[in-house]
Amino acid sequence: MKNFLLLSLFLLGSLLFAEGEMRTWRALGGFKTEAAFVKYTAGVVTLKKSDGQVINVRIERLTAADQREIIKLAGENARGALPAGSIQKPTGRRELTWKPIVRGDIWPESMPEDVKSALTGLKRGWSHAETEYFIVHYQQVGFAKQVARMADFQYQYIAADLPGFQDRMKEKSHIVVVRDREDWQEYLGNVDSLQNWFAAYVHGMTMYLYDTDNSKANAHILAHEMSHLVLNRFFVHRPPLWLNEGLAEWYGNVGHSAFKGKKVDVEKGLGEIRSPYSMAALTSMQGYPQGDEEISRFYNTSQQVVGMLMLSKDQPTFVEFLKAITVEGQSFRVPLSEVYNIPDLQTLQRAFDEFLD
Repeated sequence: MKNFLLLSLFLLGSLLFAEGEMRTWRALGGFKTEAAFVKYTAGVVTLKKSDGQVINVRIERLTAADQREIIKLAGENARGALPAGSIQKPTGRRELTWKPIVRGDIWPESMPEDVKSALTGLKRGWSHAETEYFIVHYQQVGFAKQVARMADFQYQYIAADLPGFQDRMKEKSHIVVVRDREDWQEYLGNVDSLQNWFAAYVHGMTMYLYDTDNSKANAHILAHEMSHLVLNRFFVHRPPLWLNEGLAEWYGNVGHSAFKGKKVDVEKGLGEIRSPYSMAALTSMQGYPQGDEEISRFYNTSQQVVGMLMLSKDQPTFVEFLKAITVEGQSFRVPLSEVYNIPDLQTLQRAFDEFLD
């Protein structure tokens, strides 16, 4: 009996040690409790009291000091959820929210093993941090913080600009920031599915990019790919290629202007276009064209068509059009006819020609 009691106490002690030491946790409003940390998943902190009672509390209910402690203790489970509540469109450059994640392997669970192996195989090691809306993995902190600041801004900007859309994901998206071109080329070369000309890309809930050492190029790449990363969270059905890239270019341009504190002139921001694709050619594309010049034509034309739809009526009309395609799964031709009264590609071509004049 004595040996059984000693064994039980030993096992109990081991369990408490594995789950974390007992400490006082404080929540907003003055509430506090003595408990051990168990886990942190999707924004919910699980604690266990000495009597075995399990408590679940959202991390934003805890004090700032306790939130930092949770991130520190969470290790591989430190994948936060988006903050609750409605999102307001930001009006200026936001302050950076940046909480280092100092323990554990917190790479995204959905990351392919060959990708993770290629990243962790680079000579320079990795650090990790959590912002208000993202998990950031980085080798060098300077550019990573610039990326994080704009990423949080862009998420708010797009989410507020598409009222009625629901973020389908509970956990935050991830951003992988590779140090420089040399490491980036080594990384691309070790993943068979990637092309060596990629400057950045989005796969599911993760964006990959590197510091090009050119601030203008960095800004354009980040703004465009960030738009994809955010929009992927809202869409149930993937939009056609021209609409997907046109949206990314649109929000990349207007969102970046807003982030820089500039007055957003959407019509001027579209710029001029020479030799646009015909609407028949553009809307039938299933893959990207070949060559830098053709790719540039494709992106420019796509953005101009999105701009035309955005500006021809009002924002609620465009949101209705976009939801029919990306949430309800309709062909773009259906809401184009029903919402914009454009029944066919010939009418779309005439409207586009008039828009460009």
